[in-house]
Amino acid sequence: MGKYIVLIGNDATEIFDYYNVPEMHGLNRKDAQSEEVDKTKGNGVYIYGLTNYDPADKKLTAKAPNKPFLFLNMGTFKKYSTTEKATAVMHETMHMSLLLNNWNINDKEEEAIQFAEDEANKIIEKLEFSAKEQPKKNFFKK
Repeated sequence: MGKYIVLIGNDATEIFDYYNVPEMHGLNRKDAQSEEVDKTKGNGVYIYGLTNYDPADKKLTAKAPNKPFLFLNMGTFKKYSTTEKATAVMHETMHMSLLLNNWNINDKEEEAIQFAEDEANKIIEKLEFSAKEQPKKNFFKK
């Protein structure tokens, strides 16, 4: 995706597997779960998405070869509506926009939001969310 990478996993543990680390950014593989939190298996960290620096980027430069990542957990997406999936992607792309702007969007709020919207649309298109879901009611008619 240019300045960052998108990682798609089937469960929350796959982000740790991709980077071959037991923990990163205050989260650990043992506690990561893809379904409803089951605290009998650990602390129950529920991850539907995660955006952060590559764990090898110790200086937090967000530059190649250690580009930041945007991870989406498809294991959790199956229970969400199309709208909720799109919102989750937008949520993560907004985090990425902030990260790439070094957490400072003073005087560039619109540009940061536009970047997040554009990136979310690219990701959503690649994921091919089902368009079958229709509103139950037309809220725009009187």
